[in-house]
Amino acid sequence: MQGILQNYWGCVNKNLPLLRILLLISGFLSPAFAFAQIKVEPVDEFIARANELQLAKNFAWLNLLHFKSTLLGARESQVDDDDFFLAEQGAHDAQAELEATLHGFFSKKASAHPRCLFPARYHWLNEKLNLDDYLPAMHCAPFEKWRKDFDAQSVTLLFPGMDLDNPASMFGHTYIRFDRADHNHLLSYTLSYAASYEESDSILTYSWNGITGGYPGEFFMPAFFETLKKYNEIEQRDIWEYPLNLNQHEIDQLIRHLWEMKGVDFDYFFFRENCSYQLLAMIDVAREDINMSIDAHPFYAEPIDTVRDIKNAGLITNEIYRPSAHNRIAQMSQQVGEAASQVAFSIVENSTEQNKQSIEKIISPFSNVQQAQILQLTDELLNQNENLSESEKELQLTILSLRSEVPVTKKEIEFKYTATPPEHAHKTARWHIALGEYETENNNGLTESNVFYEFSFRPAFHDLIDVQTGITEGAAINSLEAKFRWYKDKQILKFESSNFFSLQSIVPVKPWITSASKKVSFKIKQRDINENKRKTEFESYYAMGYATDIKSVLLYALVRGQFEYSPELKNNHALYLGADTGLLWQFKNTIIAGQMELNYLWLPQLSGEEGDVQKIKMGMQLNVLKDHAVRFEYEKINYAAFNVQELKFSYLVYF
Repeated sequence: MQGILQNYWGCVNKNLPLLRILLLISGFLSPAFAFAQIKVEPVDEFIARANELQLAKNFAWLNLLHFKSTLLGARESQVDDDDFFLAEQGAHDAQAELEATLHGFFSKKASAHPRCLFPARYHWLNEKLNLDDYLPAMHCAPFEKWRKDFDAQSVTLLFPGMDLDNPASMFGHTYIRFDRADHNHLLSYTLSYAASYEESDSILTYSWNGITGGYPGEFFMPAFFETLKKYNEIEQRDIWEYPLNLNQHEIDQLIRHLWEMKGVDFDYFFFRENCSYQLLAMIDVAREDINMSIDAHPFYAEPIDTVRDIKNAGLITNEIYRPSAHNRIAQMSQQVGEAASQVAFSIVENSTEQNKQSIEKIISPFSNVQQAQILQLTDELLNQNENLSESEKELQLTILSLRSEVPVTKKEIEFKYTATPPEHAHKTARWHIALGEYETENNNGLTESNVFYEFSFRPAFHDLIDVQTGITEGAAINSLEAKFRWYKDKQILKFESSNFFSLQSIVPVKPWITSASKKVSFKIKQRDINENKRKTEFESYYAMGYATDIKSVLLYALVRGQFEYSPELKNNHALYLGADTGLLWQFKNTIIAGQMELNYLWLPQLSGEEGDVQKIKMGMQLNVLKDHAVRFEYEKINYAAFNVQELKFSYLVYF
């Protein structure tokens, strides 16, 4: 008792407010009153010690509570669940939550004890305050069993690429895998954070709810084989694996905190509080002092941005590429050569007519190595069909039998899969400045031209002629881009456009896959009403069709429906249905690299504003540096009574 009181007096002299010091002075004046009335609670000693160490301000404690900086500069928890906090104002007051947590640890609760509910908090506070020296050991059976099931000796960050058909994964996705001691990754647990939404939700519904926090966010823990099948096989997405150099102590703390987060509710926000940002917060708990999330990404956090954050923090040791089934077949076909790959395609296409003898005859002109690779490619093609017929199943067994008979080593026929890691892509945000000329011409040949300077900012993410390194070919997502123009002659600044959301997915048809290409867009923009008048309108369109590729050129042809609304248009609108065609070309040599798009749009009028519309557009970008580029664009629009053409030169910076 004497030692406890001595510690107590020392803490009081340093930390207690004036009122308590006055009470102590009164105790000296009346010793009998002092020792009769002041009762020292053990938890108060630890709270005083925590205050002395300023633990409530420690980043590690703030990370345990998921406190992050707000736009106004304050810090508060992003957890939207009262059950996660022991103090009434715990979501806003880290000091109050620390004191309530310590009181909870000293409580006599018979069930749902805070030490069992919050093992990561207890572990960290015990390291700072030596709680185990005073509190008896406590066995938390449900937690101990759950932790044992993990059997995790290492952790890997996983990044599945963009899936433009899935609103939840258009920008990619990040999650982590807890690698088992027996190295059976397929059975290892994974940790993923995502919005809980209905599969039937449209892109528009998902976008609105995602932006406004209309979906709850949840942590999910499926086995790796489930996510591998979903991302790699069904959704045809490449997966990049990044082993993290967390030690066992840090992994154990991450697992403790994950227990604390079970069933905890967040509001999901598409741009910031999303899958990637919440995983940053979890890793911050595992390793102290890196603090990747507490002040980072105040407006938005894309999955690829957080991969860069984790890499910059020194956590990533190497990169492992796991290609999608589509890219496996594409690279296998390229490596075996056109003639050999055509043999594999023909075997699958005529599967009902094949037997062991016919296949041996078809592949006999090729070398042993090529024969084995043809059979491997054939097997991969058959695996694309989840519902094989009986004849196809027999063919697959025949293929495997023949493969085992070819006298080659595993190393000789090994395919090598390569791709550029996504973190090597250009930065997510982009601004540009441009110099251009805008010219109108009526049917009488009268023209008017205006020189302008254009300024734009785009927070995310990529268009079809941006730098392609590390990005899925033919994929583009543009969100919340705003453009303004200063017209030199008129000396006036005008709003040009605001692209709420646009998506383009140009996917070439292949012998093993027939995917539709599409374009979607919602924007507010300036529309030419006549040769002397431009007004703001809302424009949206949807296009779908098919594409093919010839070496480095993508060709596409889509059917496009377009709707425009403005009070300046006849009957307040214009409705069109027509064709959207074009080509995309990537070029690279020892001197220069870049991308080019040529697009022709033909839109016959259905209702509203009279007259058909034709537009031709050409854009070419030259990649100066990784995050710098110059761009040339030309556009001509033919309306019924006048024409508009525009030439523009831009300098772009990605950041």
